Amino acid sequence: MFCIKLFSQQYTKNDIDSLLIKTNEVLRTRISDDDLIRWNKGIIKIAVQINYREGEAMGYANIANRFIFKEDLKKGLEYLNKAEDISKKSKNDFLIGKINAEYAQVYNKMNVSKLALGYNSKAMNYGLKLNRNNRECRLFLRYVYSTRSVYMYKVNQPDSAIIYLHKSMKIDANPLDVANIAQHYTFFDVKPDSAKYYFQKAFALLETKNFKNNKYQRAVVLKNYGTFLKSQGKNSQAIDVIKRSIEFAKQVNRPAIILNNYKELSTLYKKEGNSDKENEYLNKSISLQDSLDANQNQAIDLSINRLNKESENEKVQLKNQNNATLWYSSISILLIILVTIYLYLRIRKKRKKLMESEKIISEIEKETKDLKRKLNENYENIIQLAKEKKTDFFPKFQEAYPELCNELLKINSNLSKSDLSFCAMIWLGFSSKEIAQYISMEHRSVQTKKYRIRKKLNLEAETDLYRFFRSIFEL
Repeated sequence: MFCIKLFSQQYTKNDIDSLLIKTNEVLRTRISDDDLIRWNKGIIKIAVQINYREGEAMGYANIANRFIFKEDLKKGLEYLNKAEDISKKSKNDFLIGKINAEYAQVYNKMNVSKLALGYNSKAMNYGLKLNRNNRECRLFLRYVYSTRSVYMYKVNQPDSAIIYLHKSMKIDANPLDVANIAQHYTFFDVKPDSAKYYFQKAFALLETKNFKNNKYQRAVVLKNYGTFLKSQGKNSQAIDVIKRSIEFAKQVNRPAIILNNYKELSTLYKKEGNSDKENEYLNKSISLQDSLDANQNQAIDLSINRLNKESENEKVQLKNQNNATLWYSSISILLIILVTIYLYLRIRKKRKKLMESEKIISEIEKETKDLKRKLNENYENIIQLAKEKKTDFFPKFQEAYPELCNELLKINSNLSKSDLSFCAMIWLGFSSKEIAQYISMEHRSVQTKKYRIRKKLNLEAETDLYRFFRSIFEL
């Protein structure tokens, strides 16, 4: 009934802005992600009808945000790319800032921290231009500060991270930021009394009107509190709190929180000497990690294709401008001088943008070694050999990538050929389900094999094998 009433009215651009910014923020904690995505699509249709391109772009950015939080990075990037294409000529600082902030979130979840900080800096510059008397503008800047603190922790700059958390708190007190400050005093500037104080403050904020129904923030606060209890040796209490966090995270479909909690439970049950529960949550975390890694790899491919396309467009534009210069030169000497000066300034600007694009591509290639693997001419052939269960799969892999096996044998010289072949398939990015299919093994047996590989390599239960093997290759 609400939608029928909504879409039967006539709307102005200001009405659409209010819906996409104010109303969207309210609905974020009251309806599911899927319902909010459908709602934004409805607003986008109205924006298209009245030819309001910036409203269309804002709707796509809102949808991207929901997919990013659901850990569906591929769809998040697809909608962000749509928003960016539409808004290229926009002068709307709020819109451009939001798009950059969401790109920062995507690259953070891909663990490309330099890119995340770069896009976050752009978002912050736009946010600082906004009207501070407008509540939505202030909340946007709070969001930028809050997410920047997360990125700072990832690049081992906790002192800078805590500064941005306090900047965020100064704009608007938020349970998530308060709980992250408590986390800071749990693991970095270790002060248990300060951590306990901030956790009490976070739980108090969760009971206020603005946050009482916010299950996502409740899940985060409980997750952080669980790790605090674990650091204090209160394992039983920590287990109960983390399980409550998982329930709230499941209700709002936040896989990243669920994954971290599974890993924490596996570690806690190990400390408690409960090997059955330890293995249960270890297997849950491995299965969920495989799913998230598969989606992340797809998003990385999409991101690189996008950057390559932009680079090619820049080169074509430069070529066209050079041709234009030749055409103008035929008119007169005076016109040649004027046009040459004009084009020189434009070409310098374009070249600067082209260099930035190439720098971004270089950083992605440097930080994500699996992207470099795809440039290897043997890579696709090795993948195909594995899929077809060919006997020369492992010899070919050793020939192309000798570093991995050599380093693994340094850790444990008793690793069998079967163990090394299994590690190779993990390194190539195959999920547990795919490995089970290609080596004719039950899916559960694959999980067990992963567990045994960790034991042979003396790895902790929470260690992600895919990232561990990739780090060996980088070394």
